[in-house]
Amino acid sequence: MKIKNNDLTHYFLRPHNQLPQGYLDQCQEFFDSLKGQASSGKLQAPSLKKQLHKPGRRVKNRFNRKI
Repeated sequence: MKIKNNDLTHYFLRPHNQLPQGYLDQCQEFFDSLKGQASSGKLQAPSLKKQLHKPGRRVKNRFNRKI
């Protein structure tokens, strides 16, 4: 069975016992590298808490001016 490089379709659609071991090893290495990136200390997105006004606080307009 010939599988294109960087193609994960077969990994999710076919039983693993029908796939070549080398392909399964490459997929596992790829998933492990994703786990390493996710567990790093980098922030993925800015926090929205600073951007939103606090609950219970009345605001006059979108610039969060106090009344």
